[in-house]
Amino acid sequence: MSPLRLAGAALGALACLSLTPALAAPASYEELVKAYIADDFRAHPSDATASGLHDYDAKLDDISPAAHAAEIKSLKTALAAFQAVDPASLAAIDRDDREMLIGQIKGQLLNAERIQNWRRNPNDYVQLATESVFALIQRDFAPLPERMRSAIGRETQIPAMLATSKRNIQDPPRAFVEVALQNIDGSIDFFKTAAPSAFTGVTDPALQKEFAKVNAATIKALTEYKAWLKQELPKAKGSFAIGSEALAEHLADFDLIDTPLDTLHALAWSHLRDDQAQFAAVAKQLDPNGTVQSALEKLQTDHPKADGLVAEATKELAGLKQFIKDHNILTIPPEADLHVAETPEFARALVSAEFDPPGPLEQHAKEAFYYVTPPDASLTPAQVDDYLRGFDYSDFLITSAHEVWPGHYMQFLANKAHPEWSLARRLAGVQSTTEGWAHYTEQMMTDAGLDGPTPILHLGQLEEALWRDCRMVAAFELHTHNMSVADATQLFEKECYLPESIAKSEAYRGTSDPGYLTYTLGKLAILKLRADYQAKQGDKFTLADFHDHFLAAGLVPIKLIRRELMGTDGPLL
Repeated sequence: MSPLRLAGAALGALACLSLTPALAAPASYEELVKAYIADDFRAHPSDATASGLHDYDAKLDDISPAAHAAEIKSLKTALAAFQAVDPASLAAIDRDDREMLIGQIKGQLLNAERIQNWRRNPNDYVQLATESVFALIQRDFAPLPERMRSAIGRETQIPAMLATSKRNIQDPPRAFVEVALQNIDGSIDFFKTAAPSAFTGVTDPALQKEFAKVNAATIKALTEYKAWLKQELPKAKGSFAIGSEALAEHLADFDLIDTPLDTLHALAWSHLRDDQAQFAAVAKQLDPNGTVQSALEKLQTDHPKADGLVAEATKELAGLKQFIKDHNILTIPPEADLHVAETPEFARALVSAEFDPPGPLEQHAKEAFYYVTPPDASLTPAQVDDYLRGFDYSDFLITSAHEVWPGHYMQFLANKAHPEWSLARRLAGVQSTTEGWAHYTEQMMTDAGLDGPTPILHLGQLEEALWRDCRMVAAFELHTHNMSVADATQLFEKECYLPESIAKSEAYRGTSDPGYLTYTLGKLAILKLRADYQAKQGDKFTLADFHDHFLAAGLVPIKLIRRELMGTDGPLL
């Protein structure tokens, strides 16, 4: 999937742009950007739908080797075209955008040519099948019969897509097959229950008959895919590790971070130790005679019931928003329609809580969702309690800050509030900026006094920080030092005090998402930038001013935000 996200209301004509002529002799830099994005959406119709562009709603991504080869060729053409643009001919902000786009195209080529998860990860295809149809029913962006016809179009292509994926997959890592098996029952259930239920209001009998036919074929194909995964599991011997060279290139391309990996690896461990020491100190404030484990027990045993997660999250959001206003944390733009709901079943294997906004191109359906994942119905009472320990009241509040106020939801609102952003800036979604900001807000809100007179919330914030610290450590250990999933699970349990069920999920996530190290890395870069910006501003510095300026730069690499706030480049860390 493309790492790019598209925003803005004036881009509906992208689909009509022809990539090859535009890249061969671009009329302007802006036309080159438009052509590149148009081609990206044509190659990934499911991404277009998720972004709110509905020209390709009835189409499914072509995952054949020939399609991948064609995309690689197009990306190389695009890269050459952007590199040929004289940066001196551009305004300063366009020069920054060009630098970002060149990095992102290089990152796409890295993924397509060398990492090649399309040949290694069967879960990508399970998610493509499910999310491509889920995007059509989640939001009411068009009349229901129209969306039903699009779902029929996509589902008609799913059996062939899954058959092609079996031919694509070569020597997959066992962890990838295991995650696919964890997810596929939720996907099958989605097509058995949620998808038909979503279209019950359609009164056209012929349309209902056609949907029933293709939906049955989709269920059959996914059921057969599950059987194939089970057959492949004993044979799955491939390595999930991408290696040091690819990890370094990933960071340099997508995040414009060129700090040596050895330096970052050492930083990961040292920051983990620092946060562990802070955690122990705060634990002593709670109980001078207690231990870290007794503090954890006090923290984690106080949690909502399994059926109370949505209600608790809803209550938390109101309090967080009021705190932001009362303490002048930042300027809140006009809001969107936000709903708190349980995570869709097909996405629960790797998601405990998540903010899901409408696509930045969406003009009709405005709903944004804050998803929280309840414990699986198959768990024993003891396992349910173990799972809910990850939702203790303090951790849960910090998570809500991360996902909504003032985390990802604020990034979404900032996107809507800045129509002056360039096309490249409106489409940006760099992980170290998106997740770095959300993780930064956890500590920032606590530092601003969110925990009030008791240190229990501070302990929860530090527990969340340790969680992300372990992600940074695990990413290096899994992908450059041959750590196993079992050992990574132990790392999260021992070093970051996570319950076994969540620790295992985190270890599995790290096998396919080494970029999750950027939560901590991004937070540290933002803290460094804030300190430098404060020194620059002197007595004029306010927290709200820094936050407003940071958000107003968009979700571009922090290197570029630093350049634009400080007027020059400087060390990120």
